[in-house]
Amino acid sequence: MHTYLDCIPCFLHQSLEAARMATSDEQKHEEVMKKVMDYLQTIDFHRSPPEISQHVHHIIRSVTANLDPYEKVKKDANKHAKDHYPTLKRMISDSNDPLLMSVKLAIIGNVIDFGTMNRMNVKDLIENISHNEFDDTGYNRFKTQIEKAKTIVYLADNTGEIFFDRLLLEQIYSLNRHITYVVKQYPIINDATIDDAVFAEIDAYAEIIAGDSDVAYSAPGMVVSNMTKELQSMIKKADVVISKGQGNYESLSDIKREIFFLLMVKCPLVSATIGIDVGTMVLKVKS
Repeated sequence: MHTYLDCIPCFLHQSLEAARMATSDEQKHEEVMKKVMDYLQTIDFHRSPPEISQHVHHIIRSVTANLDPYEKVKKDANKHAKDHYPTLKRMISDSNDPLLMSVKLAIIGNVIDFGTMNRMNVKDLIENISHNEFDDTGYNRFKTQIEKAKTIVYLADNTGEIFFDRLLLEQIYSLNRHITYVVKQYPIINDATIDDAVFAEIDAYAEIIAGDSDVAYSAPGMVVSNMTKELQSMIKKADVVISKGQGNYESLSDIKREIFFLLMVKCPLVSATIGIDVGTMVLKVKS
């Protein structure tokens, strides 16, 4: 997915928010905004939004000398999600279709996102899970492929959300599948890193790797040019690839292989591209 003019206000909003999280120095806030606006005048709109955002956040971290402006909100998200985990687990065990329920909850977890201006209430979505709009056109294919698969690559998204991922990973792991769970090497917005995944005990169900460990700083989406050769090979050879969140959709929607995209549509541009309304839970298969 390429970058649109409409992405510019989002980049700027996010830059000011991150700058204020990083420091209370208003002069630094001004410097961040001026440097980001200078950079945005030079961008190639054929590149994906995560590629642009990768450099925007590098500017923010450099100006403020804060390597992880979202550190507190990430820790809070992980703590709150961990507290909810037993309740979510019971919802799955009480369900007539545990795999489907775990998919829905994994998608609801995608609401925990500071990379978008459109933020939703996770608690409300959980409580109304049977009534939430859900485009499940890819579910039957997903279930069939999971049942046949031996190797699965799962591209993670945000902190907090990783506990919701764990619910789905547990279902897949029970089928005796080998799962590789892919996170970011470096802090970027509220994306999950290896430490976050270990905190969520993902390592009990999957091999955890940083898929972009060869680059200097991460993007909020697993950009193909940032991927290690190991991950590129895994994605090419894996029986199933699961991609969580908008950032990964924006980065990988044009890739030439079957991918199962699990996300909550939060952006009008993603909505237009994917053909599904904002606020809809999505399991979409792209081949």
